[in-house]
Amino acid sequence: MTEKTRRRDLFRPVQLIGLSLLCGVFAGVVTLIATGAFTDKVMRAVDKGTYAAIPPWNLAFIVTGGIFIAALLILSILILAVDPADFTKPHDRPVLYDQVDDTAAAPGTSGAVDADADDASGSAEGDAPKA
Repeated sequence: MTEKTRRRDLFRPVQLIGLSLLCGVFAGVVTLIATGAFTDKVMRAVDKGTYAAIPPWNLAFIVTGGIFIAALLILSILILAVDPADFTKPHDRPVLYDQVDDTAAAPGTSGAVDADADDASGSAEGDAPKA
């Protein structure tokens, strides 16, 4: 019996939500530090009501929620792009390269591979045109 790999096995929903929450909390902490929420000057201005902008804690909650939703959507769309059947197959070549015909790449055969063989002779010509 062969087991089929399911999308749920690639990335479980709890992992998806956890990673998105981690991204959101990180963005919220960065927002708190960047707005100076822990400084005495900002805290006094917020307490007195003289702080002109959105209070840092409110801004951090907004950023945390926004980044959580954005990360959740982006990660789930990226998971949909992966074919579960292709995930379990071993890859012998770089993923972003085009498919190569195995008969043309075999040594000792004629074709485009042999035409480039004289370029690999070790000369220091580089890309200069041949006379």
